[in-house]
Amino acid sequence: MPFPIARAAHWLPILAAFCAVTLVALHPNISSIALMLVALAQLSTLSGYRWLTYLLCSSAIGLLLPGFISYLTPENWVTTANWQALVSWAHPATFESFRAPLLMTLALQLSALSILLHQRARLGAPLLLVATLLLIGLQLAASSQAFTPLLRYEADWPSLLTLGIVLLGQYLQSVQHWRGKRSLTKALWPACGLLVAVLLLWEKLHNEAEQTLYQQVEARALQATHQLSQEIETHLNAMRGFARIWQLQTTLPTSQQWTDQAAGYRQDFTYLINIAFITPDSVIRHVYPINTPNLSLLGRRLFDVQPAGRDVLEPALRGQQEGSTDVIELLQGDPGVIHYFPVLNAQGVPLGAAAMAVSFPMFAETLFAQLPAEEGAVRWHDGTKLLAHHGDATLPGPWAYDYPVNLLDKTLTLSYQPRWEYLVSQLSRLPTISLVTGLILTYLLYLVLYTFQRLGQQHSAMQNSNIHLQQEIHQRSKLQQEVEWLARHDELTGIANRRHFLEQVEALQGVRPISLVLFDIDYFKRINDQLGHLVGDEHLLFFAQLGKSHIEQYGGIFARYGGEEFVAWLPSHHQPSAFQVADELRQKLAASSLSHADGKPLTLSAGIVTISHPENVDLARMMQAADEALYRAKHNGRNRVECGERNTTEGA
Repeated sequence: MPFPIARAAHWLPILAAFCAVTLVALHPNISSIALMLVALAQLSTLSGYRWLTYLLCSSAIGLLLPGFISYLTPENWVTTANWQALVSWAHPATFESFRAPLLMTLALQLSALSILLHQRARLGAPLLLVATLLLIGLQLAASSQAFTPLLRYEADWPSLLTLGIVLLGQYLQSVQHWRGKRSLTKALWPACGLLVAVLLLWEKLHNEAEQTLYQQVEARALQATHQLSQEIETHLNAMRGFARIWQLQTTLPTSQQWTDQAAGYRQDFTYLINIAFITPDSVIRHVYPINTPNLSLLGRRLFDVQPAGRDVLEPALRGQQEGSTDVIELLQGDPGVIHYFPVLNAQGVPLGAAAMAVSFPMFAETLFAQLPAEEGAVRWHDGTKLLAHHGDATLPGPWAYDYPVNLLDKTLTLSYQPRWEYLVSQLSRLPTISLVTGLILTYLLYLVLYTFQRLGQQHSAMQNSNIHLQQEIHQRSKLQQEVEWLARHDELTGIANRRHFLEQVEALQGVRPISLVLFDIDYFKRINDQLGHLVGDEHLLFFAQLGKSHIEQYGGIFARYGGEEFVAWLPSHHQPSAFQVADELRQKLAASSLSHADGKPLTLSAGIVTISHPENVDLARMMQAADEALYRAKHNGRNRVECGERNTTEGA
């Protein structure tokens, strides 16, 4: 490893551990604690304390495991409320703020697992580092959602920076072991392609899941707003009809008549805190329902006790127009509005006005009763003034919806904010399950590809080894054949040597007649002395090839016996025939282009011996007889062929 890289690989784990400890001191949470454990595990690996590395990595994975399981567990298995209750003893806020963000949880667990695997390529450590890097990059990418995400998927940038330092340190410690491995490269690229596809798919699925839930909750809020507006319009129309009833009589309604008519409307609209008849001098004459708070209002003059509604009440008492007060405090103590409707007789003469007081708390309680309180809080307000409230407002979610509600000529606001537990319980777990499943499949794909690449390399190496072995065997066989050939042939001339000659003679001992011819080149020593050994070797080679082709033409065996001596074995040749064969060879040599230094042609002398009796051949005696015949040929002037005693070797 180059020196700068080695120094960086040594100092980066120390820097990462320092940053992680600082994060825990400043912001102690599950994410920062797990990050500190991973950084310390890498530092202990560098120091050689493997047992401490196992302990720290296992602790980090175990610390993140409950939160990781909560991201995957369906709501009908373990509810979000159960998870919240489980951690409420240790963390007063929501469970979401207690557990680590999903992507950070996966990144820390993969980094810890890579350290546990000793950065071994065959166990998938390179893919784990790449997956951690991509998870960090995904957290740094800006979210495309137009609303606040329901769940926390990204960690803060100091944590991501610290994890990046840990990741860089792991890479520098491992790259020297990974460099040059073709099986690693061929397995890593397809797995990385699948990994990127898995992360992009998760990004799309989780955005769509949260957007779908956001739209569903928004639709419920719109439905509640529409229902509220429709209810307001319904009870206003009903009250108009109630006021027109009295046009059928010419006198003021009696208390019993008022009670009988108002009872039906009050039964339909229970949030009407009272339905009162107001005389032209603003005195409350009749009221329903008849209860203690309402009875206390009889005979009271509204211009005096409730001057805030006088501007609306006066036109109604004169029979001019209906109207509603602003949001005021009703005489019963609740916030609400009062609708005033003119009451005219059959001649159109004003008799007074009908007053309908709407209590906003009772209105909200009646209208939003179908919304379970544990799902969230509904607020009805006029600017900053709260008019009505329904539901549970603890642990609110990140989403709030505000819609205008028209009340005659006034505009109020309806706000709906669902609780975090309710929203999470409705959120699909499919994106997270798909992400985890994709990561597992990617890891398995890498292991399969890497294993096949290694097996392929081993198979190729074995094939190459077999090829080399076969080549070696072939070379050895060829060498063995050459050795065996050299053992039976003369190295200079290429014809059979004495050993091979004797083996062949042994095989042909039963043939009769049989002749043995011994050849010797005349004055061969002069050639070596005067022309050199190289020329002498060329003369020997020429004569050997000439003799071999000539003797084999007659079915004989020709071999170099030693030096310039050659021997021929002629089966089925009696002495005259053998003499003719030997003499023809003598004549061919004399007629060749070979010559001595003085220009005289190269010649030979030969001795022949033939046997015809059936006794076993005594090769030694035959060689002796042929040698004596050769001696006579040399003694008689050379360049001639002499025969030993015919049909016997006794003369020898």
